Amino acid sequence: METVLLVAERTKCDELERLIGPSGHAFIRAQSARDARMRILDLQLSLVVVDALFAGSAAKDTAIFAAEQGIDTLVVAPESILGHVADIMRRHGVHVACADRSCIYAVLNSIEVARGNVSRLEEKNRKLLSRLGNEKLLCEAKCFLAARRGMSEAQAHEYIEKRAMDRRIGLTDAARGVVRELS
Repeated sequence: METVLLVAERTKCDELERLIGPSGHAFIRAQSARDARMRILDLQLSLVVVDALFAGSAAKDTAIFAAEQGIDTLVVAPESILGHVADIMRRHGVHVACADRSCIYAVLNSIEVARGNVSRLEEKNRKLLSRLGNEKLLCEAKCFLAARRGMSEAQAHEYIEKRAMDRRIGLTDAARGVVRELS
């Protein structure tokens, strides 16, 4: 279940909760900028929703603070100031929607799509970093073999491959063993 922090005055919190609807969210409320900051720092939040008309500039500051903490943030603004708010918030990575259920759902859907994309990219990055580490280790082992045993790169590679096959281990583990022995 996702935890959503609603930052608004009491009556506006009720309205925001109705707009977002019962979609598997646990709602927490903050009715002051200080309370919102404390909750942003202390809780595991998946989304912060801020009323654009919340206590003057506190709405802007709170939304930017939440976004800086890496939390998806949505500012809900009246249609009359939506464009102005969107221009300001865009620079800070904050999403903006008008106070309409379909508009809020569209933005929340976009946030979910972005989360999925980021998750896939993080997994791809993790795999690439792992491959890079393995290649670096293999290269290091070849360099040790070349320096200490006078092998060419091709000979060193064959040596590591043969060692891996003989011991029935992976190429990376064989390279790690060579590095351990020769360093």
